[in-house]
Amino acid sequence: MDKEVAYTSDLTKLRHTTYVRNSRAIAAIWGIFSICYAILNIVAFLQPQWVGDTGKGKAGFFGLYEWCERSSMARKYTCSGDFLEFSSILNDSLRASSLLVGFSALFFIFSLICILLFFFLKAATVLKICGWLQVLGAFSMAVGCILFPNGWHAVEFDTICGNQGKTYNLGQCGIRWAFMLAIVLIFDAIILATLAFVLASRQAKLLPEHATKGEVNQAYIMETTEKHPGGPMTAEKYYIEETKMDSERGEDLHL
Repeated sequence: MDKEVAYTSDLTKLRHTTYVRNSRAIAAIWGIFSICYAILNIVAFLQPQWVGDTGKGKAGFFGLYEWCERSSMARKYTCSGDFLEFSSILNDSLRASSLLVGFSALFFIFSLICILLFFFLKAATVLKICGWLQVLGAFSMAVGCILFPNGWHAVEFDTICGNQGKTYNLGQCGIRWAFMLAIVLIFDAIILATLAFVLASRQAKLLPEHATKGEVNQAYIMETTEKHPGGPMTAEKYYIEETKMDSERGEDLHL
């Protein structure tokens, strides 16, 4: 019996180590995708290719705070609007949209900076902080994308798009890649925030070097409980189940 308990303890440590390794791999992937999101968010914020002409009428395109048009006599585009000069942005709706999309990028940058807190705080706590920052980033991006069409009543939009000063009406213009990227980033942010919370809830502590009967990590027990619908999986039940399964495997091999 002592040999069986020792064998089960070693098997538990092995499986637990694999569980922790997989969790850390997923956390690393989450961090990489968070970095990619922050970069794409900044690109969407800076690019003036949110909406633009479709070849009909005057050539031009618009971003959150910057807009460009091409005169009939010149081939180069003349751009106006600067985020650092708020008064140069066409209207209040575009100003608010610019701020919100900019805040979304900042929230994700802060979530990446918070990764450094892994050296000082528990992993679950850090992941929850990052998760809430990413939730705020997703919310800011979503509201920014909703407010952006509300600024299409500007005279400059009517000059290029011919939408007669109507909000949420592109007229002869069409949606361009930066706007579509921003919409996709909303769902990406939600997925990343959800993954951060899931990783936080699944964080497992390392087993001690000499694990004894009854010292199975609770996070690992919760993971294995899903496979045993008969009731909650305690440490005692876990060892009994594993011992039975190992004995059955041994009998099958002899047969």
